[in-house]
Amino acid sequence: MQKANHDNLEKRQQQIKQEVSNNILELDRTKMKKEDIAKGFYEIETSRNKILKSIEEISNKKEEINRKVKEYDLQIANNTNDMRIKQSRHSFLVETEKEKEGYIKSIKSLLTDCEKIKELGKGMHGVLANIISVPKEYEIAIEMCLGASLQNVVTETEEDAKKLVEHLRKNNLGRASFLPITSVKGKKLDNIKGKKDGMIGIASDLVTFNKKYEQIILNLLGRTVVVNNMENAIKLAKENGYSFRIITIEGDVINPSGAITGGSVAKKTVNILGRSREIESLEKEIKKLQEKVQKLEKEKEEYISSSENILEEVELLEKQLQETDITYATEKQRVLSIDENIEKIQKRIETLKQETVKAEETKQEILVKKEKNEKQIEEINKQNEENQKEIDEFSKSNKDSQQYIDDLNLDITNLKISVSSFNESEISIQEMTEMINKEIETHTKNKENKNLQINQSQEENIQLATEIERLKQEIEKIKEQVANSGETVEKLKQERIQKNEKLSQKEEEQTEEFKTIENLKAQMVKLEVKKTKTEEDITEIINKMWEEYELTPNNVENYKKPDNIGLTQKKVNNLRTDIRSLGSVNVDSIEEYKNLKQRYDFMCEQRLDLEDTMTKLRKVIQDMMGIMRQQFKEKFDVINKNFGEVFKELFGGGMAEVTLTDEENILECGIDITVQPPGKKLQNMTLLSGGEKAFTAIALLFAILKINPAPFCVLDEIEAALDDVNVYRYAEYLKKFSKNTQFLTITHRKGTMEAADTVYGVTMEEKGISKLLSMKLK
Repeated sequence: MQKANHDNLEKRQQQIKQEVSNNILELDRTKMKKEDIAKGFYEIETSRNKILKSIEEISNKKEEINRKVKEYDLQIANNTNDMRIKQSRHSFLVETEKEKEGYIKSIKSLLTDCEKIKELGKGMHGVLANIISVPKEYEIAIEMCLGASLQNVVTETEEDAKKLVEHLRKNNLGRASFLPITSVKGKKLDNIKGKKDGMIGIASDLVTFNKKYEQIILNLLGRTVVVNNMENAIKLAKENGYSFRIITIEGDVINPSGAITGGSVAKKTVNILGRSREIESLEKEIKKLQEKVQKLEKEKEEYISSSENILEEVELLEKQLQETDITYATEKQRVLSIDENIEKIQKRIETLKQETVKAEETKQEILVKKEKNEKQIEEINKQNEENQKEIDEFSKSNKDSQQYIDDLNLDITNLKISVSSFNESEISIQEMTEMINKEIETHTKNKENKNLQINQSQEENIQLATEIERLKQEIEKIKEQVANSGETVEKLKQERIQKNEKLSQKEEEQTEEFKTIENLKAQMVKLEVKKTKTEEDITEIINKMWEEYELTPNNVENYKKPDNIGLTQKKVNNLRTDIRSLGSVNVDSIEEYKNLKQRYDFMCEQRLDLEDTMTKLRKVIQDMMGIMRQQFKEKFDVINKNFGEVFKELFGGGMAEVTLTDEENILECGIDITVQPPGKKLQNMTLLSGGEKAFTAIALLFAILKINPAPFCVLDEIEAALDDVNVYRYAEYLKKFSKNTQFLTITHRKGTMEAADTVYGVTMEEKGISKLLSMKLK
């Protein structure tokens, strides 16, 4: 058994060696195959990397192109947006100018009537705001300077002004001021004294106007000086003795009377003074923006056109990369598959090596066991020999019986051998029989195949022989024909020449006929096209007649043809242009106009009411402010007098007064309290001690109460900071003052309690229970 195992292990080792050798060969072949594939793969990878590098290099250019195009788009969008905003503003200003927005009702009505009635507008030059042009930086100054005069109407003569006044009165449109050119005279300021720091110029020199309006402008602006700020304006006014009007660029005015007007200027959406200038400015800016947008669009198109090659190159490289990526992925998969195969082979070799090592170890173990078993066998053999000797000795004593037994054993052994040999023979015979049967079957099949091949070959031989005979007969016929073919060939040549000539002639005739047919076809096509076009023109004319004139070919005969078609066509074109300028037809426009006009008139009336109300409110506020100043001043003087008297009485001497910090602004200014207690110097109240401050405040309180004594007054520990002497003085004065006023005093000072008529207190005799006590001291 151990020998068999040993032999099996040796066989397995041989098999493993063979497998290892085969795997090594396969590994070498796979590695060589990998090298071949890897070489192609690396070439593809190199090509792919080059394409990627090219794409990366050119992608920067593409991104730069896209960025530049986006910049162009952004600039175009920004400029277009600015242009739309300015166009909207321009349309708004034009509309407001057209609607006379910003003018008072009388001026607006007068201007509208003058536009409608040419005779009425004769001699009127327009509103002052429209005949002067003012730089933007001086608009506020000139507007504040002119004020309501901006809406004065300029006329040629006094008669023209009279006519317009009568129109206003007749139609009850309100009032307006007129400036006749023939009667209004002005004078320009020519002598300005002192330093001219910050002086910008005379107002009439800062505006531009037609020469014929010079006297009007001088009358309104000739004696007005524009300066940069209020400080320089005041200096200039003082130096010139307030002899002319001065205005700052912020709109603050110093009048010749010395009155100063100023403050913040409300920002208006529509300014009638600068409206015309702004419209012209916006038109120029819109034109510049349009040109800029067109230029940018042209530059963008040229840039895109110049960059088309780069974009095409990028597209081509991306397409190449896509194709290369497919090949790259396929080859990479092949390389990975080979790598996996190599790894499997290496693992298999490693496994076989490990198996060889284990087999060798097992083999060594078997050898060790074999040696051990051989020793045991030797010992058994020795034992057997000893036993055999005993058997021999026994056999000698039982020789005959033993002989018989040996014979029987021999027969049994022979029989066993025979049986075994028969079994082995039977097995081998069966195996041989199977092999012979298989060989017989194989030979039978081969024989059948050979017979089939022989039959096929015989049939092919018969066919070939028949074909050879036929070919021989054909060869004989061809030889006979060749022998007699000379004359036939000549005849055939002649016939061919004749037929070729006829064919050429027929082809020429056919070509001519084809040309004729083609010409006829071309003429037919032209006629068809002309016919189709004529039909389309007729249909279009019929449709146009119906759409534009609602006429059909049947009833058009009622209209005679015009004498001068060109003149008529020109009139038609003019009428169409006028119709187009009217815009789309809105059937509800009349009703909408009525509603809008009604709403507009209502809003105008409301606005006028609001303006009147605002004027009245401002007047009421001014009157109230005046009354408040007067009353405050009167009461303040009485309080000041009372304060001095009460202070002397409480302090036993000294003096005290209250003064305003700004006499010009008595309602908003602060109040200073100046006191001089007995034996001390005059000082501000803030420098007094705490007790003195409290006593001074009490004096001021009583001074105020003295003006209009209240029937009831509550005092909450106002004397807490006073010393005892002053508390008694306070209590005595309070007692004296209580003839007209009832005082409720909250206090913890003894002197005040003593002066009271009735004392109320709260006590807690029991914990948590408050009790009110009262005591009359009279």
